Amino acid sequence: MPASSKRSIEQYYAEFAEQERLNSGMGQLEFERSKQILRRFLAPPPAVIVDVGGGTGPYSFWLSELGYETHLIDSSEKLVELCKSRIRANPQAPSPRSVEVGDARSLPQPDGSCDGVLMFGPLYHLTERSERVRAIREARRILKPGGYVFAATISRVASFMAAVCEKLLNDATFLSIVEVDLESGQHRNPTDNISFFTDAFFHRNVEIRAELEESGFSVVTQVPIEGLGSMARGIDSIWTEPHGRKALLSLLERTEMIEEVSGSSFHIMTVGRRGE
Repeated sequence: MPASSKRSIEQYYAEFAEQERLNSGMGQLEFERSKQILRRFLAPPPAVIVDVGGGTGPYSFWLSELGYETHLIDSSEKLVELCKSRIRANPQAPSPRSVEVGDARSLPQPDGSCDGVLMFGPLYHLTERSERVRAIREARRILKPGGYVFAATISRVASFMAAVCEKLLNDATFLSIVEVDLESGQHRNPTDNISFFTDAFFHRNVEIRAELEESGFSVVTQVPIEGLGSMARGIDSIWTEPHGRKALLSLLERTEMIEEVSGSSFHIMTVGRRGE
């Protein structure tokens, strides 16, 4: 097991502007594609959705606006407080029913109490497989029969793609990180550069499928989130141009089930269903 990153996971989120991440750059594409995938499977509102690792609440607020009952849990005190601050600033607006600091491996919800569980973070920050399985089993416990878990993971090739896209192929330190990521999936950042992330596990597609199945889920689909859009440079200009944005989203949906494309993405979404 590699040594820990220079910043712990808690320190990373205390410093990094996570609340802004999905509002610009590649985060915009990640957010929109994730919402598209969620719409395919979620029960209609007012179904109950638990957002595990929900951060400042972008998905919880969006779902609340659609009429869902949402509950957010995150391990970061800073991100939870930012979420609560947003609620206090506009108390009449739709917002999560509850927001609290918590652990994906030990959720406060009772058995069979929700229709969907989002796991957009815990499965890459729990670097030990046994801990990830424990968290997935917790998601299954709180789901009603027939409910869905949405597991977002970082792909094994994410740092390699970043090296190409961000012109880091001449950075020997980053390349050494890429080598370890490709070999073991255990991502660590020994530098002071916060953009190199923190402790994480980068999945192969087959690994997250196995973890869901071991935890009692049937895998119903697995699709790249950003897909080949991960290659886009100047994503902000594409995003602000309606025709280009529409074409990109359409092509990503059209190509998401092509086997050769399935791992070529910064993030992957694997959807599991709890049996009756």
